[in-house]
Amino acid sequence: MLHICANLKSPFGSYRSLKSNRNVPFHVGMWDKSFSLDWIGVEDPWIGASVDLVALQSIVCQVLRVPATQCGPPVAINEEHASYARVYSFQLPTRTVVARVVAPVKPLFKTESEVAAMDFVRSRTSLPVPQVFAYCSEANNPVGAEWLIMEHMSGVEMGVAWDDLQLPQKRRLALDLIDLYDQFSLLKAEGCGGIYQSVKSTSDSSRVNLKHPRSPRWAPLSPESLRMLRTHCNHSLDNGYALGPIHDIALLKYRLVVPSPSQTLPTFTTDEYVKLIAFNGNPSTRSHDDLPTREKCVQLFQSIQNLYPNSMVFGPSADASNFRFSHGDLHDGNILIDPQSGAITGIIDWEAAAFRPLWAEVCGVGWFEEDHHRFMIGAQDPENFEEETDPADVELRAFFRTELHKRNPTLFTCFLGGVELRAVLHAAVDAPRPEGETNIFLGRYQRQGCWNEDRRGPFPWVMDAWLHKRLALDAIDMKRIDALKRAADISTAR
Repeated sequence: MLHICANLKSPFGSYRSLKSNRNVPFHVGMWDKSFSLDWIGVEDPWIGASVDLVALQSIVCQVLRVPATQCGPPVAINEEHASYARVYSFQLPTRTVVARVVAPVKPLFKTESEVAAMDFVRSRTSLPVPQVFAYCSEANNPVGAEWLIMEHMSGVEMGVAWDDLQLPQKRRLALDLIDLYDQFSLLKAEGCGGIYQSVKSTSDSSRVNLKHPRSPRWAPLSPESLRMLRTHCNHSLDNGYALGPIHDIALLKYRLVVPSPSQTLPTFTTDEYVKLIAFNGNPSTRSHDDLPTREKCVQLFQSIQNLYPNSMVFGPSADASNFRFSHGDLHDGNILIDPQSGAITGIIDWEAAAFRPLWAEVCGVGWFEEDHHRFMIGAQDPENFEEETDPADVELRAFFRTELHKRNPTLFTCFLGGVELRAVLHAAVDAPRPEGETNIFLGRYQRQGCWNEDRRGPFPWVMDAWLHKRLALDAIDMKRIDALKRAADISTAR
């Protein structure tokens, strides 16, 4: 595939000057699709990666101390959703184990944080989290990629089992989800960030902690990896953990620029957290064309937050106490349940786990997620529960809300009251145009009166002026695109 490199000339100057905050190749093949100049990442994070499954099977045997003749071949179990990890099961004589092979997105840090998150939650809650038997966070190993070997969690994906559950099973699941949120909310930190095992010395300090054991590394880390972890994960938490770079799903969009660890360091206010993920890193990796849209999202978020000056949940004063642990990707495919009882049997895929503002994550899971019913998300109007006409649905909604309030009134406040902030956050981290809907959201938010000027005062900015600015930016963007296309055509002809 032909690449337009950073020093390619165009009528508007060099590519580097056009995209001063981007320094990665632009893929000409993407011109077959609708795109903006932001789409300069890769189509597939596995391009260039070569995974040796024979070596992986051998390591499974080594770690679990099983003869090769008693270990079944790798069986792929997530082929349809293998963007960031490929998952394989291995049948052993007495159990099944799972190996998760990690794509080269945020090398070292994402795997280190994922393992530390599972260790942290296993040691401090009663939630069903996989035990990691061994892992390797450096791709320079016989497998050819980072990997984790974990216990197999029983159960069926919540989304798959849902339609077959009866009301008593759904009520049990509702209680388990409430318990999950409540246990997460007890885990606090002084800032927003991923969680890592502390590395305080120049050696690979992986001593066994009998009270809070760590998952074992398959091999000691290289001096360079240790240095990087010490440099970026130096805000200490309790019992051998530290805050470090955060891995929100929005920051892992490999088709865009994936910001480096130094661009996603922990933040210690909600405002800085929102800016970090809205701008796709600090310094920002958003394009000149897209950055003003993100700035408007941040401005809107700040304006809403300032409506709660004394709130210990939504306002700026909440920063002193409300950074809590969260899974980061808690959807109904990452929760396993017992289809007979409805009980949660496993919580998987911890790569985005981190400490975040409490309101940001308490939105329900699967059927219990209400944000899309009660507020505009992206370009979609609220669904207002219009398709839920079964009295059992009404009863289950009421049961979930009532039990959530009884268990933890603050979580209930986040669940209902945080929907507007979450909607703006969703817009802030959305993909750029043409796939993203942020500009549509901002316009519709104002036109549909989501900002009630009678109660809140004037809208945070003059929308007509903003729309004119967007049109001007669009015109500049199209000229840049045309220039790059012409330059690519010349290069191809040569």
